[in-house]
Parts: sequence; C-alpha cells; structure tokens
Amino acid sequence: MLYEARALGIYTTMSVGEAKRICPELVLVPPDHEKYRIASDAVFSILRTYTDLVEPVSIDEAFIDITNIGGLTNAVQIATHMQQRILSELDLPCSIGISPNKFLAKTASDMKKPMGITILRKRQVPDILWPLPVIEMHGVGQSTEKRLNEIGITTIGDLAKVDEVLIKATLGKNGLRLRNRANGIDHRP
Repeated sequence: MLYEARALGIYTTMSVGEAKRICPELVLVPPDHEKYRIASDAVFSILRTYTDLVEPVSIDEAFIDITNIGGLTNAVQIATHMQQRILSELDLPCSIGISPNKFLAKTASDMKKPMGITILRKRQVPDILWPLPVIEMHGVGQSTEKRLNEIGITTIGDLAKVDEVLIKATLGKNGLRLRNRANGIDHRP
C-alpha cells in the first residue's frame, strides 16, 4: 500500500530509482490509466452535485468551495455525506480537509488517511504545524528541504518565523509563498 511505503520515507514525488534504493523490496504495480480516469470522473461528478465550485487539482484531488451551501457551519455534515457517497457508490475511500483556505485544507486532508475528515483552523497552525519537520509541509520537497536546512530551517515553525529577506534570498518568491503558508496564509480563491 502507498501508506506503508510512505512510512518508510517513500513519496510519490520520488523517482522509482530513489524509492527502490530506500526499499529494495518495493513492489511496483503498473498503472491502469483508463480505470483511474473513469473513477476520477465519477468522483468529480459526485462532488459537482453539491456545488459547481469544484477545482480538480489532480486525478484524485480537488478543492471544493462550500461557502454558499453551508460553509463551516455545516462543513462536517457535508464532508461526511460526500465521503459516504463516494465510498458507497464507488467503493473508494477518501480523506477530506476542512479549512478556510486551500493550503490548510490540503494539509488537513493529509492528516487522516485514508478515510478521515479533519478540520484545521488558522489559529491551530502554531500548535499543529509548527513542530513538524519542514519536509512534512505540502510544497516542500527534498531539494527545498536541503536548501532550508542550510539556512537553519528544520521545522515549519522555523519557516514561519524566518526573516523575509533571508527566505527571499534563498528561495525567491517561492520562499515568501512558503513562509506565508507556514503561517496559515493562502489567498488563492
């Protein structure tokens, strides 16, 4: 399973060679792209029965704005209903993150896999995200982690508090974007 591989330090962003070096006994299953596309289309069709504000991010991920159909007041009930429909109609598990912005929603959805529903509020960022290693942050890969470590940033909290001039000098505009996200700030619509 993907989750067992993750526990060994293998991520989907790695090359097969890197993954095999970490775990020589790794079993690779050939993809069935047509089957994935059909399942993806079916999931997105279910999501669009709730709102037209569905933004696919990948074949198995989407952002959904539920502000106009209940927002945070009914978010857990809406998420539970979506999750149960996807499981019962398609036999697919899904995890859902509920938050006021895309970065926090993505982070929350990764917290309880494969069948979790997680609420992550901006005020929880210092307690929940800041203690984590910077590599755990969505948008930080191994090369970015290495560059951050070189300037003394090892946790998401370090990144949140780093001087803007230093992070911009190190990573350019992306450094400023990552710093904002480490503080729970993401203004994407």
